[in-house]
Amino acid sequence: MRNPYQRRAAAKTQITNFNPQDAYKQFLEALVAQGGLTALYQDGWALCATPTGQKAFAVWKNRSLAKLLIKDNWENYQPEEISLKDFIEKVIPFLREQHTALSLDLTPEGQNILVAPEKLLLDLKKYLYQVYAQKPEIFQNRDIPQPRSIRIN
Repeated sequence: MRNPYQRRAAAKTQITNFNPQDAYKQFLEALVAQGGLTALYQDGWALCATPTGQKAFAVWKNRSLAKLLIKDNWENYQPEEISLKDFIEKVIPFLREQHTALSLDLTPEGQNILVAPEKLLLDLKKYLYQVYAQKPEIFQNRDIPQPRSIRIN
């Protein structure tokens, strides 16, 4: 007779539907909604590498995701908030100058979205235009730059 209280073993394989385009869109939406993002800092910002060896600046849409990576090489790093305005006006131009990619929402398993700073800036500007067309009052109350003030070049 089978024991009715015995638990079944968990499935060994877990199927996840990770869609990079959806995750990228969610990152942009969270970036604007929160007015900023999080990166790890300790005497300099935490950098990772792409599969091709290019430097990448690791950023997360929230503090709790960043805390998951505080181990090993980044053990002494602390999560720091970067405002959307500073990210657009200071961080992205510096990354473009240094030829450094962006690593969005890096997970402990190494899953992330790699994007060039130029592409992120262009997509962010497009998204801000959409938000401005629907809810222009958001730009009056918060420290969010208006889309027309963002310079691509």
